[in-house]
Amino acid sequence: MTQVTGWPDGPRGHGVLGNLPELRRDALGFLRHSRAAYGDVFRLRFGPRDVLVVAQPGAAREVLVTRAGSFRKGRGIQKMQDFLGNGLLTAEGEVWRSHRRLMQPAFHHAALEGMATEIAQATRPLLARLEAASQSGDEVDVASEMLHVTLRAVAAVLFGAALEERDLRVVERELPPLLTRTTNRVRSVVDWELPTPSLWRERAAARALDGIVHRIIRERRASGSEGGDLLGMLLAARDEEGGGGLSDAELRDEVMTLFLAGHETTATLLTFLFLELSRHPGVRGRVQAEVREVLGDRTPTAGDARNLPLLNACIQETLRLYPPAWLVPRQATEPVTVAGVPLPEGTNVSVNIFLLQRNARYWDQPDAFRPQRWLGGGRTPEAFMPFGAGARMCIGNHLALMEAAIIAALVLRDFTLDVPGGGPTGLVAGVTLKPDGTVQARVRAASAAGR
Repeated sequence: MTQVTGWPDGPRGHGVLGNLPELRRDALGFLRHSRAAYGDVFRLRFGPRDVLVVAQPGAAREVLVTRAGSFRKGRGIQKMQDFLGNGLLTAEGEVWRSHRRLMQPAFHHAALEGMATEIAQATRPLLARLEAASQSGDEVDVASEMLHVTLRAVAAVLFGAALEERDLRVVERELPPLLTRTTNRVRSVVDWELPTPSLWRERAAARALDGIVHRIIRERRASGSEGGDLLGMLLAARDEEGGGGLSDAELRDEVMTLFLAGHETTATLLTFLFLELSRHPGVRGRVQAEVREVLGDRTPTAGDARNLPLLNACIQETLRLYPPAWLVPRQATEPVTVAGVPLPEGTNVSVNIFLLQRNARYWDQPDAFRPQRWLGGGRTPEAFMPFGAGARMCIGNHLALMEAAIIAALVLRDFTLDVPGGGPTGLVAGVTLKPDGTVQARVRAASAAGR
């Protein structure tokens, strides 16, 4: 067991396993208890490894911004490479820098304008299912519906009309199990896997997805026309520093990364948003009035998404309470000091976004859903980083916010989702945060909800 000297205190843990048993039983509860007992920077033991947990804005910025050059991605993210390859999420060094330069223009505000229409069109099947549920009285599984709509939205943004319905059904079938397996691999203490049927199934799913992505890339290359969707922008991108464009293999890795970043995380955000709005019907009613006043019966644009202050405040508050990427793992590549703590090379650091954004030192009523804090002076920007911070902040943050706003606006304009009993109150902390139970909702048409 490695013990690092000069570190802050933390919970003692158990023998060889350290704090892993408590983390597996109730990760968030244990982390909140540890923060209350030991402060905003404390030590945990992950098996034989010491990990410095950071839940203080200044220290978080040291790791992610001012001393970011002394860190690489942590072990959990490194273990995603089997599925994601060497995309922006997992890449390091010059590979990451060149890809970031190439891809950045595709996510500028001007590029997002055309994506808004694709997202709105991808939401139509969801609206049809909600209409049917409002008439039949059947409840809907909110999390499942949000996974479906965000997958269709990110597929439309990535591929436009190139992704046929049969391909989309393959993606809907194969991607979720791969994400689940990736989650389990990240949480595993050991770094090896047995050749089990589930592993063979995972590899078959990956081959099916790769086949679709590589076929579309091949067809685009052969046609000589990149197209106006996100894949087209990436095909056309050229490095201003003379590095050329992305190869087919590199495009594949970035597409898979964008599927992950634009699908499950946004679905989780929307699930928690509708859950909180159901718990706060007064706020929901005001949001619905705002959406109807701004949109009328029009299809929303990117400008509309930015012109919904109360809805966007609710989205920001949901991100504060339930950051999908709730921790950011890093590993020191050289000796460095963070928050006055000396870190030898190879030390693991966990910037805990969940603890940071629910810290009473920086937020009034930190566990309460109070979207009004984003409309006045109650927010603390330095203690809010749901997309990370610094050069490696999520490249798709503006796209994700627009996607969430458009989908939520279309749903709220036409429907009210009521979760009986307030829904599940606990949280499951995997790679992303999720409710600890099914979020079932009754659907009412907007006319029946007071439109």
